[in-house]
Amino acid sequence: MKKILSVLLLMIAAVPYVSGQTSKGIVAGVVRDNSGAAVPNASVKIVSQDTGEERTVTTTGEGAYRVDAINPGRYKIRVEMPGFTASEVNDLRVLPSVVTTYDPKLAVGSVNDTVTVEAETNAINTENGQLSGTVGTQELSKVPIFSLNPFELVATLPGVVLINPNLNLNGTAGNYEQIQVNGARPRSNNFMLDGQDINDVGIGGQSFNPQIPDMYQTVTTLLNSASAEYGRSGGAVVNLITKSGTNQFHGSLFELYSGSGLESLDGVTRQQKPIPAGTPNPKARFDEHQFGFTAGGPIWKDKLFAFGGTQFTRFYGKSPSDQILLPTQAGYNQLATIAASSTTAASQVALFKSLLNGGSYLTTFAQAADSSKTLAVSAANCGGTACAIPLAFFQRAPVSQEEPDTQWEFRVDFIPRSNDTFSYRYLHDRSTFTPDLGLNVSGIPGFDAQEGGPAELAQGTWTHVFTPNLLNEFRASEVRLSSQFFGTPETLANPAAQIFNVTIAGSGFNTLGVSQNIPQGRIQQLYQFQDTVAWTKGRQSIRMGTDVARDHETDLIAQNALGQITYATGGAGASSFDNFISNQLGSGGTITRTFGPTRVDPHLWKIAGFIQDDIKLTPEFTLNVGVRYDYDTNPENSLTFPSVDVKNPYQAINTVVPVKADKNNFAPRVGFAYNPHFGFFSDGKTVIHAGLGIFYDVDFTNIIVNSAQSSPVAPTGLITGATSNGFGPNATTLLTTLTPALTAQSSVLSTSNNMVNPMTYQYNLGFERQLPAAIKLTVNYVGANGKKLFVTQQLNPFSNGVRLNPARGAVTVRNNGGDSNYNSAQVEVSRAFTHGISFRASYSFSKNLDDASEIFSTFSNPNTPYGANLQRQAQEYSNSTFDRRHIASFEYIFAPSGFHSANRGADLLLEAFTRHFIVSGTTQLASGPYSSFQIVGIDTSGDLNASNDRPIVGNSRAPITSVGIDGAYVDDPTAVPGVYYDLAANNATGAVTPITADQARFLIPNGSQFITREVGRNSFENPGQIFWNLAAEKDIPASFRHFEHAQFVLRAEGQNVGNHNNVSILDTNLIDVGTSNYLNKQNARENTSQNFRLWAKFIF
Repeated sequence: MKKILSVLLLMIAAVPYVSGQTSKGIVAGVVRDNSGAAVPNASVKIVSQDTGEERTVTTTGEGAYRVDAINPGRYKIRVEMPGFTASEVNDLRVLPSVVTTYDPKLAVGSVNDTVTVEAETNAINTENGQLSGTVGTQELSKVPIFSLNPFELVATLPGVVLINPNLNLNGTAGNYEQIQVNGARPRSNNFMLDGQDINDVGIGGQSFNPQIPDMYQTVTTLLNSASAEYGRSGGAVVNLITKSGTNQFHGSLFELYSGSGLESLDGVTRQQKPIPAGTPNPKARFDEHQFGFTAGGPIWKDKLFAFGGTQFTRFYGKSPSDQILLPTQAGYNQLATIAASSTTAASQVALFKSLLNGGSYLTTFAQAADSSKTLAVSAANCGGTACAIPLAFFQRAPVSQEEPDTQWEFRVDFIPRSNDTFSYRYLHDRSTFTPDLGLNVSGIPGFDAQEGGPAELAQGTWTHVFTPNLLNEFRASEVRLSSQFFGTPETLANPAAQIFNVTIAGSGFNTLGVSQNIPQGRIQQLYQFQDTVAWTKGRQSIRMGTDVARDHETDLIAQNALGQITYATGGAGASSFDNFISNQLGSGGTITRTFGPTRVDPHLWKIAGFIQDDIKLTPEFTLNVGVRYDYDTNPENSLTFPSVDVKNPYQAINTVVPVKADKNNFAPRVGFAYNPHFGFFSDGKTVIHAGLGIFYDVDFTNIIVNSAQSSPVAPTGLITGATSNGFGPNATTLLTTLTPALTAQSSVLSTSNNMVNPMTYQYNLGFERQLPAAIKLTVNYVGANGKKLFVTQQLNPFSNGVRLNPARGAVTVRNNGGDSNYNSAQVEVSRAFTHGISFRASYSFSKNLDDASEIFSTFSNPNTPYGANLQRQAQEYSNSTFDRRHIASFEYIFAPSGFHSANRGADLLLEAFTRHFIVSGTTQLASGPYSSFQIVGIDTSGDLNASNDRPIVGNSRAPITSVGIDGAYVDDPTAVPGVYYDLAANNATGAVTPITADQARFLIPNGSQFITREVGRNSFENPGQIFWNLAAEKDIPASFRHFEHAQFVLRAEGQNVGNHNNVSILDTNLIDVGTSNYLNKQNARENTSQNFRLWAKFIF
């Protein structure tokens, strides 16, 4: 830590304090005369048309000017120089976090004369080589955002793909809106709110869910090769900017309605029509109202401004549950006879009834179907005569669910004098979803759970201008949030939810008792301090700074802390249930309990420093150079056993090995922007740019949560019913005698002691060209090379049935064994909103390769995170799970001007039916994700993992449905090992048909000698994906005093308007060839539905 502070002190000593990740705007350009020559010493005055904020600078010897750290918004720029006519432009849109370029032109004449020009609405970037994109206010206001999270629209930018929720990546792709940018893993993006860190420290993504698009001004995304000011991301840096008050009052009142009545049947259910008479409506009934307001304006004109708003979300619905097997009324009554047979039976029946919530299901559930299954009970446990408890399938009545969410925010901006600007912003959100039926493992009332919690985000800023060329920006931020999964009040009051789980093997029952996945969650208190200095000196524009954050993180760990008893068959019991009644485990029954922490507190430091210099070598050429340094403390060292020494992985299992600090995360950046002014390029409307930089990802605490649930941090106590009766009749009392059993054979899940932050090289080369009609063409080559990416590896694998070190069990670690390589050609044509139309159309052709796409298993092989060759990670190098070869995105807003008439009555009709209409939408088409051909259920390599092997190629020209399987795996006495048989025929009819290797596309071999010949990982491309959302809006002008632009807005939005059901991941398990599952698109069709929702707004 001392060395880290020393490095930062050296940076601070060189220049004043600075911070990264500004949310302010920058305006820069070159003042030229009509011949194209640069004009030095010109006065450039910039004035905010929203708040009156004002700055004045003088151009350098190269004619360049730059104004740093101004609030985003509309500005007027006036340029004066003796001997030239003054030039003035209005409504220049200054964007946050990026440089807005404007190059004024001066004509020879009197400075007392003024030439007013139209602002460029879609200017090229002539100042640096970074790639960026901005989602503006008009898009946030008009384009449908079905999640209401503004980050959703980032998917319309080039190189960005929206992760399909039906891929079920869950936390693997980060929290809330999941996007993948330019080949990086989805959790590798850095999300900010006004420059404040809002990343979910547990799994990546956003730590809270912004839900009011009207509250936000823009979303700025740095897509590749960002300046040294930005870091902590191998993917994109995404900054959401809040609106502020202005000298004009503005705001909105709104109501958004969504409901099941506006949804179609999903694609899967729709294909089952006609639905039989009397069948309940297959659609879950719900109504959702989201209403609120925003308002802002001046408190003290040109000095003090305020803006704020709130949204209330009220969701009411009913959710159906799966059918579960339970005793019938007669079977439940039979328990009284069983209880009377002995004291032990009485105690166990009382336990059983409590786990069934007193049999409440008999009056609240519907008996869906009888079952031939019964629970056999011996004569000793049933009053001297053997009996059986009849069972039936029951279905819980649709459960009323609520999801109230209240989110509000306010912001105050204060400009006491031209040299100082202050702002304060506070956002609060509180949401709860109850009950979350997915957390009830038994399916029985009394064991339900809920999720949710509050979030608070506050920030204060102060910008001070020392001279026109030197200023300082300081920010202090705080994040306080709690996101937890916990029992409902009924569950917390239920005594049966405070005891161990019971599993009755073979009975058909779910596990009885409360889910031991609750409580879990995270509590975060993040304090962040940033300070930025911007200094323009001659040709150089320097930004430098530090960013210091203290993160008090608390992770609540789900453990098998209550314990679990599994009753099996065997011994004197007539069934596993009979053994339960006798309180004996049976042969092979178990008692388990995990002895690990239920909370971990990884309090972290996050420290960064940077220096960035943009050098205007000539009026046409700007060179960007910078370096950034990042240091984060290791969360793994908060555990009792932080890691495994990878150089000595078989040392004593209880050896404490800290994770080494990663102190060399230096990240140089270089780029350029060349804006030629000769020949064809004399109009200055073309820029050639390039960028190159190193970027570091951050750790995420889900890694330590997994370690905290496993040995050696959380050893498990285990008792197995080795005797016939299994410790009867006191099995339940043995649970309290369990002690943690940490032995050399315990399976270890940990991290490597030399784990570092993953590193990504980002680079790009391309050009931008301004076209007529405010259209801009961008063409780029974009690349990224990931090094030391997080993977899961086995350090003590089996080889031919024997571990490398037989004295030790599994040693699984998360380490930096992964690599990736992304290359892409991207084209974008865009037009900012002007004259009633805007659009963005982008296409990316890319190839994304890696040797591991995540530390967890994904849809490409959902059964295991391990590669086929556990001792050779490089063999896994192939198509990434997140590879999308083709991505085309479209966003559009069209507001036709309509027709007019000189006749008042006719004009009113034309206004009603042809004017003030807006059509907007987004469409994304992407080629399909990749998955692997698997052999699930057979271990061909001898590593005792029946999920990670892949076939070898027989004849690459043979049909994809032709598979040969070695006779060693064919369940037929006539099958001969070493001979291949037609697996499809065997699955279909049981035929044992020998084939040659040339007759099959794939072969399932027998023996570890084939491991290096296995087909590549992710060699199958699944069907493509289409997403299409559309909105139609009618505006009704309603201007009145002080609100000349007020209007009522009626809007209908449609999601999946074509009612298209994408085909998701196909079954590529070769064991299923010849069955209806293998590569069956019908089975993989997504059950998404077309749905609509309705907005009513008043905007002023």
